[in-house]
Amino acid sequence: MVIFKTENLSFTYPKCSVRALDDVSITINRGDFVLLMGKTGSGKSTLLKMLKKELAPFGTVTGRVEDKSAHTGFVLQNPDVSFVAENVRGELAFAPENMKMSNDEIAVKIGEASSFFNLSDILDKRISELSGGERASVAIASAMMIDADAVILDEPLAQLDPKATMQVINLLKRVNEELGVTVIISSHTSEGIIDFCDRLVVLEQGRVLLNGAPDELKYNEKALEYFPLYTSMFDERPLTVKASIPLAKGLEEKKLQRGMPTSQSVVLKNITFAYGKNERDILSCLSFTAYEGKIHSIIGANGSGKTTLLKVIAGIKKAYSGKVKVNGTVSYLPQNPQYLFTKDTVGEEIDISAAEKFGLVDLLSQHPYDLSGGQMQKLALAIISKQSFDVLLLDEPSKGLDAFSKKSLISYLKNLAKGGKTIILVSHDLDFVGDVSDYVSFLSDSFITITGERRQVLSSLNYYTTQIRRITKSYLSCAVSAEDLE
Repeated sequence: MVIFKTENLSFTYPKCSVRALDDVSITINRGDFVLLMGKTGSGKSTLLKMLKKELAPFGTVTGRVEDKSAHTGFVLQNPDVSFVAENVRGELAFAPENMKMSNDEIAVKIGEASSFFNLSDILDKRISELSGGERASVAIASAMMIDADAVILDEPLAQLDPKATMQVINLLKRVNEELGVTVIISSHTSEGIIDFCDRLVVLEQGRVLLNGAPDELKYNEKALEYFPLYTSMFDERPLTVKASIPLAKGLEEKKLQRGMPTSQSVVLKNITFAYGKNERDILSCLSFTAYEGKIHSIIGANGSGKTTLLKVIAGIKKAYSGKVKVNGTVSYLPQNPQYLFTKDTVGEEIDISAAEKFGLVDLLSQHPYDLSGGQMQKLALAIISKQSFDVLLLDEPSKGLDAFSKKSLISYLKNLAKGGKTIILVSHDLDFVGDVSDYVSFLSDSFITITGERRQVLSSLNYYTTQIRRITKSYLSCAVSAEDLE
């Protein structure tokens, strides 16, 4: 039975000559779990918003959208902008209160939702105190408080650590399988979803490129870039780590080449930092060294202090003990790229050469806030690229980027490093870390627990590691990326 249907749907944003959606016709049935993918700016967010008329963007529309859902919950790309209450209980109560439910009815709904979504222990916590995974769970629970029979999620996994990512995926799987709710999720990664979703829909330049069951599409060469890396490595096209492990037995790795450290460009000794006198230490007796012409990645759980560490290096936050030494000038890309936008159009923010380098030429007339999450990230990187710096600090630089854009970013960063720039980045995208880094540091319990060459560190970790390491750890000593394989 159909719950959503688009027929020849096209959409164009104001002052834009290129269609964001171009003749899109798809049918989604009740109870489906649909994974929506596509390159940065392919129209995913626009399509999702068109399925919920209250969020449909302003612009020129042709075609038709059919919505047979009773209630549709929607989780935005950045759930923080949708929170309206200070604590979890208030957030869950907001929608039922607007529906004029009684206090007793609201209490029952909160009790039921908090139990199902594992929120009972944090009901009275402030939302600002929650981890990334907890915030995502609260956003999903809030979207379901209206007895939704469908929930739409726009890039809910983009800023989550591996543990939180699996928690959210498993939660959505329960919502779909146990409650029969239709789930439509956009994502730049399919790992953990592709093996159980009913349908994969891929957009390219606003048009439907692929639409079908993963078991069928995995043999389509055009579709492979949207599957996990290990799917494309073997003729059997495995969809899970478990299925890939036996197939990886024949792989061989390159010999580990140890690089020589260069001059120190950033040195932190015994740094301690807290946001208030009576607050817990976010960083405690932390020491860290970054070398000139090298790419250093800092990984760790949501809330472990990675962003705070970058701010201390940048001088935005001042440690109350310890020493920070930085040789040269620093540029900083914050986690929210919008902080860098000061103009009314992309063309005012950057020149044509930067637009060409970062694939933004077709967007010069658009307002920066009208871009997709990935396009905003590209624009922020383009703005940073025009600055003069010796040390570049990047907070989640691959967030919202498709595989092709990530490869371009890796090439750009490696060229900067070859030119003598020091790059320090924070990321939850461990495959990106495995591909781009020279050195990796794991931040946990307010200090760096392990640091070293990327293959050494990522091969020593079981959970915070790459797809390649997970499928080869029984056979190979320290392969963590495709370039480490023979």
